[in-house]
Amino acid sequence: MTNIVKDRAHSDGAPTIEGTGIRVVNVACAYEHNGYSPDEIAEFYPALSLEDIHSAIAYYYGHIEEFRGVDPDVDRDTETPA
Repeated sequence: MTNIVKDRAHSDGAPTIEGTGIRVVNVACAYEHNGYSPDEIAEFYPALSLEDIHSAIAYYYGHIEEFRGVDPDVDRDTETPA
């Protein structure tokens, strides 16, 4: 199983794929914004298995607010419009 870790001493605490130093956001951007498949991403990052890539993508979507700079503690349904 692939672990996603945060270490303030590495990548400023950004989530990375354990043992690789590759940031989740790099994998997610390749997938979501650049349209690369997991197989293509594996070619760019030979240190990653397909499991690592899928875990990184799942982590990204599971924590999307963190990556998009949205405060997950703010209740958007009750927020008063400005």
